[in-house]
Amino acid sequence: NCSGALCGGSTICPGSSSNSRDDSNPLCCPISATWSSWGVWASWSATCGRRTQTRSRTCDGNSCGGSSNCIGSRSQSVDDTSPPCCPVNAVWSSWSSWGSWSATCGNRTQTQSRTCSGASCGGS
Repeated sequence: NCSGALCGGSTICPGSSSNSRDDSNPLCCPISATWSSWGVWASWSATCGRRTQTRSRTCDGNSCGGSSNCIGSRSQSVDDTSPPCCPVNAVWSSWSSWGSWSATCGNRTQTQSRTCSGASCGGS
């Protein structure tokens, strides 16, 4: 105990008036989960016609009691606005009904027909 000038000594005490120390077991600060960067776009879902591409990201974990939920979507998708057409091969329709006989007696024939719907977009 410094009594200073009362004892005939100095009025200034040697040393510091406060002391501090670092916590050897500090408490962590809450950090909420956050989204990672978007991944690369995946391949198209089909080679032609209506198709979609998607990409995703991950919700990186929280620590020390922060929120574990990320706000927003985990994935994105986009439709191809001008996809290549899909090849369609030519096909025959069903046969028509049999027509009338070509004659009422003797050698005679009956016919039926069908139509071919043409190929499109590079089909055969």
